[in-house]
Amino acid sequence: MNILVSLDSNYIYPLCVMFRSLAKTNPREHFDIYVAYSSLTEDDFKRMESALSGTDAVIHRVPVDDKIFEGAPVLGRLSKETYYRLLIGDILPESVDRLLYLDPDIVINGDLADFYNLDMQGKTVAAGTHLFGFMEKINLARLGMNKSSRYINAGVLLIDLNLWRKTVTLGQIFEFITANIKKLLLADQDVINVMFENSMLYVDERLYNLDEKTFSVYSYRSAGKKRIDLDWVRKNTVVIHFNGKHKPWREKNYRGRLGEFFEKNKDF
Repeated sequence: MNILVSLDSNYIYPLCVMFRSLAKTNPREHFDIYVAYSSLTEDDFKRMESALSGTDAVIHRVPVDDKIFEGAPVLGRLSKETYYRLLIGDILPESVDRLLYLDPDIVINGDLADFYNLDMQGKTVAAGTHLFGFMEKINLARLGMNKSSRYINAGVLLIDLNLWRKTVTLGQIFEFITANIKKLLLADQDVINVMFENSMLYVDERLYNLDEKTFSVYSYRSAGKKRIDLDWVRKNTVVIHFNGKHKPWREKNYRGRLGEFFEKNKDF
């Protein structure tokens, strides 16, 4: 199973928690973990290896040279590591044909095999949404997307990398950003949503990308048959995402209802 993460040293701790959760929930799986970076240290990689101790996991270092950004548009409010998702066709080995991208602020709560081996039905990217109703409509309109589309969260992406390479080049991505830079309020997430709008497979975010807001949406009675509670999450959710402003590793009294999933993996 190929996994990609990208980060700087500020996210090493939550990444190691994610790796520990991966080791606990998928103990018999072999992982090739590609770490895209520009400024990580040897100590950072030692911490990653420690978190994965006892597993059949191999860490592949993917240093990203700043030269790849020459001539590229810049959004100053974001680190360059944010854009590494867009470089995958150029920075990863040709032998990598399928890839699971994970943000570092994630905990794995179950077996990843079903998701990773999903029939992608000829689509390039599989992902779930974190936006519903009016807010999703606003983002679709902002980017000129079809009303029938969904706006996906790019923190968890299952990618057919062979198809990605055939569909877009890095030059085309940079050209798109340059032409639409005023629209791209959410940076590379917006880029992925628009460029792969017609090659996107939507998956159940309750299973594969559950964050606090999404949990809240599905915990109301109005969710009907899709309604969930913490017991449902414990038994069914595979990927829990601590995105947004509040983080359980930064706050002594984290108020999110999903905090228990971070707590049980934080010691490694």
